[in-house]
Amino acid sequence: MRALAIALVLAALVGCSPPAGSGGEASAQAAPDSAETQSQFVAQCVSALTAQNAEASRWAPGQCEEDWGKVVASGDMAEAILAAARGTMPAPGRMGADLEVEVDSAVPSVTFAWSDVGALIPYDVVSALRLRGAAPEMIGCAQVGTGEFSKAYRLAPEGVPPFLLSIYERTAPTANASSFYNVRAELSGAVPTLAQLGGDGNNWASACPY
Repeated sequence: MRALAIALVLAALVGCSPPAGSGGEASAQAAPDSAETQSQFVAQCVSALTAQNAEASRWAPGQCEEDWGKVVASGDMAEAILAAARGTMPAPGRMGADLEVEVDSAVPSVTFAWSDVGALIPYDVVSALRLRGAAPEMIGCAQVGTGEFSKAYRLAPEGVPPFLLSIYERTAPTANASSFYNVRAELSGAVPTLAQLGGDGNNWASACPY
């Protein structure tokens, strides 16, 4: 329920943003780290949550501030994905303090990987892309464990062919287990259908259960 409300908030914010052009233009247009955008995000997020559950007013502001932090933290990753879609691959190695970047020019593809022991996932690249005028469209979601999901999105920034954005995320079930957040943009232009995703043996659905 909370995830659905956040999605509605993001859709409303995207409606206020112009579409992305080049990677640099997308950054300037969205200004996702501006105080105005933050206040809009948090206010609309709180409004959406409390509209569904009046008791949410007690925890919604804190939850929405936390969600905004994930969007901001994903900014460089989102910018790099949009730039890669236009032919400018990021440098492999480290991005920021805790993201590993791998580039495969043969596919071509770029992968961003994060992991930490017992930590909550600090990123939400899908929302960061939406705030930059891109509109990731979920193709399918497979729950592969408790708090563990594989997600596939069709991403079609303005002016470039659609491509596949895959996300694997796992929230540590215990304090001594690892959390993972891996994002892969496959830029060959091959975008699978929901039926084709099921070929890996997992139970794919059009939406995540939560």
